[in-house]
Amino acid sequence: MVSLAAQEKAVLRIKCRSRRGMSADLEVLDISIGGAMVAAQGWTGRQGDRMLVTLPGLSAQPAELIWIEDGRAGIVFEQPLHETIFDKFNGMVAR
Repeated sequence: MVSLAAQEKAVLRIKCRSRRGMSADLEVLDISIGGAMVAAQGWTGRQGDRMLVTLPGLSAQPAELIWIEDGRAGIVFEQPLHETIFDKFNGMVAR
C-alpha cells in the first residue's frame, strides 16, 4: 500500500533572478512550452522585468515577467522548452 505522502506530487519550483537584483523561488502553478504561471504572493516582480529563470536540472535561461495579479504571475521564456523537458515538468505541476 502506498502512503498518502508518497502519492502527493513533488511541487515544481522555478528560481527567478531579475536584473534589479531581486530573486525568488516560486511554485509553478501551470507550465507550457513557452512559459509558466507561478504563485507570486509577496513577490516584488514588476510587469516587463527581464530575468533569468532556472527550472530543476536546467541552466538559467532568459525570460520576462509579462503579468502579475492576485498573487500569481506569468513568465514567458525567451526560448521554448523542448517537448520532452516540458512533458517532464508538466507531470510535476500539482493539479
